[in-house]
Amino acid sequence: MSDAADPVLSALATRLGDEAAAALLARARGYSNYPNAVKGAAKLDGDPVVEAAALAVVDDPALAGELGLAPDVFPFGAPATALWALLTLAARADVGVVDRVAPHFTGQDYADRLLTAVRRAATRHAAAGGTTSATADTAPAPEVPQKLSQVKPWLAAHPDADPEALAPVPRQKAAARVAAVRTLGSLGTPQALDVLGRYAADRYPDAVLDELHRAWPRFDRRAFAATMFGRSDTLDLGMAPSLEGLGAVPGLTGLDVVLDAPGGADLTPLAECTALRTLRVGAEGEPGLLGVEPLLGLTALTELHLTRTTRHADLTPLARLGVRRLRLDLDGGDGSFLLDMAHLERLLLADGDARPETGEVLVGLVERGVLVTVYRHQAASFPALTERGLAADVVAVEQNGYLGLTTDPDAADGLRRRLASNIVP
Repeated sequence: MSDAADPVLSALATRLGDEAAAALLARARGYSNYPNAVKGAAKLDGDPVVEAAALAVVDDPALAGELGLAPDVFPFGAPATALWALLTLAARADVGVVDRVAPHFTGQDYADRLLTAVRRAATRHAAAGGTTSATADTAPAPEVPQKLSQVKPWLAAHPDADPEALAPVPRQKAAARVAAVRTLGSLGTPQALDVLGRYAADRYPDAVLDELHRAWPRFDRRAFAATMFGRSDTLDLGMAPSLEGLGAVPGLTGLDVVLDAPGGADLTPLAECTALRTLRVGAEGEPGLLGVEPLLGLTALTELHLTRTTRHADLTPLARLGVRRLRLDLDGGDGSFLLDMAHLERLLLADGDARPETGEVLVGLVERGVLVTVYRHQAASFPALTERGLAADVVAVEQNGYLGLTTDPDAADGLRRRLASNIVP
């Protein structure tokens, strides 16, 4: 019969019987330290009944005190050694138990390492089909890279690495996340993408985003885009070499990107993004923006920013868009098409090498009721606009390095506040 004075033994016995429960608990309590408990339990034969029993014990709040998980244990106490052995077995039945136990160890660095080891042991066990570890390779999982400098040598040493070893873990350090993303990107397999998808987020730190751009070409670009960029309907891609595959992201309504590609900024993939309402594209380097025709089907687009190098692109098709707010680096090009943008309400124009007629175009827009803004230091590039700005029917607002002009006196205060807050256009 089970010993009622030993609640853990009693709980195990109800599922395993007295003899099996006593043998399991004796083994679990016999390890000399926590790491050995995890390693030892990971080598035990697979047995779903035993694993389910361990899970029931670890998940039972009535046994928390016996296992050292009670709230009053820390910081002066410590969990029972048996906990780590039972947890390793329990994670085979439900790896989610690791996350449920983790809050008990907040701030305990040693526990983070042990929880990671438990999770990896469960992953290896599942990958082996739950077979007995006595007949399988029982070596501990390779220590995965914790910083970028470790990625290349780690891959060389583990050419057949299991991507599951690189899955995110609780309280993972930022450098380790970046290293894991690079390692998974280097593997480039469908299995690696599955694991990489667990790092998907609404927004990414710059370091992670850089690694995602590095990894993107190694996978099917559409599958990668849907997996890594489909968590939000607005997306900041930072500096990217290509947009290929982005059309697979459903319902994208906002995009902010700087395109830096040797062949130029190609907007063709955006033709599929028909829900876009706001688009900000910076075309870096030469030849810069290749063209705007792919945007013509974006009927929902109301705000558009096209900046940096635009001089080689034909911008006249923009007149066919329903854009209301436009920021444009004209880059010495012909801006006459602006007068044909029937829905335009606000414009921020930058052009340090403006044609003489560009100022007249801006005057025409102001007279039509468009709120026109230029950078104050470039105002001399538009003499017609500057002269017109001194006329009685035009209100000029200088604020925060901008010069804004409107023929509506009632709009001047709102324009000033927007310029002060860099809400331009």
